[in-house]
Amino acid sequence: MSGADNSEADRNAADRNAARSAVRTRRRFVKAGLLVLYVGLTLFVFINGRSHTFLLDNKSLNDGAIPALRRVKVFIDNQKPIELYARDRELLMVRGQGHRIRIETQDPANRLEAKFTVPFGNDMILISIPKMASGADDFWEQFIIHYERPTNNDAPPPTLEEPVPIEPTL
Repeated sequence: MSGADNSEADRNAADRNAARSAVRTRRRFVKAGLLVLYVGLTLFVFINGRSHTFLLDNKSLNDGAIPALRRVKVFIDNQKPIELYARDRELLMVRGQGHRIRIETQDPANRLEAKFTVPFGNDMILISIPKMASGADDFWEQFIIHYERPTNNDAPPPTLEEPVPIEPTL
């Protein structure tokens, strides 16, 4: 009888260990799934929640090949329309990477629509309305601000013998 009891206890212990192992494996899969879901959601929010600045430009091109439109309405995504006149530039903040832009001109009644995706890392985009109206695919480009330090070439640099006077402030 004691041999039968030992084998029964061994089977019960083995069943409990197998059940614990199955529960541990299942918990690991659930934790890994939650981690993947969390990382995916974080990436989605980071990319789609990122804001960009659009500069809508209705100016003639530098070479004069495409003139500015006299009056145009610009619709970006689902925002209110923006009305631009010749030589106008308007600033607009948008969210997300993909955008749809539609322009309506009055001179020759025309309606154009385009979709584009802003590359990751570009914060400021210049959109040329005359280029878009002419049908060019490269109607937008990254707008880069170049800062230049002002130079004072008239004044000689200070020397150690002649320190720069500092006036006291109160």
